[in-house]
Amino acid sequence: MRLGRACALALATSALLPATAAAHALIGNQDPNRPLPSYPWLGFLHMVGGWDHLLFIAGVVLVAGALRPAAKLISLFVAGHSLTLLVATLAGWKLDATVVDVVITLSLVIVGIYGLRFGRPQGLRFLGAVVFLFGLVHGLGLSTRLQALGLPDGGLVARVVLFNVGVELGQLTALAIIVGVGAFIADRLRLEWRHAQTAFGALAAFGLTAATVISFPRETTQGQETAVAERTARACTQKDARQPYSAAGEHPAKYYYGPREDPPVEDLRHVIGDGLIIIRYRPGLRRAEHRRLKAFIAAQKPPYVIAAPDARQATAVKAIVAARTLECKKLLVSELQTFRDDWIAEVQSGRAG
Repeated sequence: MRLGRACALALATSALLPATAAAHALIGNQDPNRPLPSYPWLGFLHMVGGWDHLLFIAGVVLVAGALRPAAKLISLFVAGHSLTLLVATLAGWKLDATVVDVVITLSLVIVGIYGLRFGRPQGLRFLGAVVFLFGLVHGLGLSTRLQALGLPDGGLVARVVLFNVGVELGQLTALAIIVGVGAFIADRLRLEWRHAQTAFGALAAFGLTAATVISFPRETTQGQETAVAERTARACTQKDARQPYSAAGEHPAKYYYGPREDPPVEDLRHVIGDGLIIIRYRPGLRRAEHRRLKAFIAAQKPPYVIAAPDARQATAVKAIVAARTLECKKLLVSELQTFRDDWIAEVQSGRAG
């Protein structure tokens, strides 16, 4: 009873929580070379900030009404999102994050309506299946967001497992705080089971409102995207330019030349004629920028991109192909990736040159 009253109080105040439009956004920059020990902390931060996820868990606990059935339902939920988190990440499945977020917020509506209609279940078979199903969806959302931060080609299982450990620790921590604070206040206010109806109604209304808000792009978001696009346009300049080709050169010995190395210029000119992309960069880039550029080169499969320093270069990076160049005042990996993808698609379609 104490558990139910605590969750009832937490859910009744759900309308005061921030909108869930960004509830599943992961904190951090895109970095496939992120150190292994950072993944549990990444998962922990994601979970304690995921209000939609936590409200769903609190709603499930409230419906269960007691510790044992609540533990069974939460175990099914954990099994569901752990399964799809691992499988989707290993398979490289990436879904529309907005669609996933809408489905997750609608799961709050389902739990709220279930609580209003049936109250505490006599058996857990039907509710357990629903919780497991939504766990699968939550796991797809986790995987999509995790992949957006960049992952290396190898060691994925260890990274996903460590990330999931952080997710579970964050979930347990947040739920313990919700139940603890809720139980304290519920005792002071002398809340009873009948107050759960208000909580279920608030949960359903909150989930429906959040799903509606997420479904429609907000003007502020569109304005932010436009501003980012304009800043990027000012930072990078692309132009058509025929590059000199050297028949005397060969294929370079490696794909990334460090800032203190002397790259084989003839070899670089030779592979430009073969359709490869050369990135010349200013040796004075910051150490973190060197790491990001090196990670970008290493992530190319097949390796169509070769990076080498150029002490005479004024801009941060300059991407060169046979027919055009891209110059950026600062290192923008996303722009380099777009330039690379467009050029490779053009070469493969026979339109290059």
